[in-house]
Amino acid sequence: MSHVVIINGPAGVGKTTISFKLAEMLPGTINISGDAIRWFAPLDVGQYLGPGSTYRAGASLTSAYLRMGAPRIIFDYVFDAAEKISRFCRWLPPDTPIYLFTIWAPIEVVIERVATREGREPLGDLTIQTYREVERNLRFLGCTVQNTASPEAAASEIFAKIAETEGAPAAGFARNAS
Repeated sequence: MSHVVIINGPAGVGKTTISFKLAEMLPGTINISGDAIRWFAPLDVGQYLGPGSTYRAGASLTSAYLRMGAPRIIFDYVFDAAEKISRFCRWLPPDTPIYLFTIWAPIEVVIERVATREGREPLGDLTIQTYREVERNLRFLGCTVQNTASPEAAASEIFAKIAETEGAPAAGFARNAS
């Protein structure tokens, strides 16, 4: 059965890199970056489309790929609260299995990664704000995966957790997030 893997976490924690590594391990996987979707929109998009437009657009694109027959879709983005996970999931087809993983690392590691990302503007205080918000809600954001060793190790851990469920959603099934 087709399923969705949400890779969540604060800015700079390694979501996109881990998503690419995980997609390499799972042939036929569609890998969608919420950041890439966000780049389509103007800075004032919320004024025109309302809050959460990136979540809705991401879920719509995910749904389109599910309808086309993709075996799995990875969606990586910052979901700092369970309500944002729910907002995303409401736009998916009913009964779609959803696996939710939140990538985590110490704040010092995240700050260093954000500062050294090539081709991306520094996020400044936003890095710490999103980190603290995710940290505050971590228990509601699925299965936590540490990204302190390597992105490959984190992707392998996610791969193993999905495989061990044998088709049943992993801990932190997003539709039940409150």
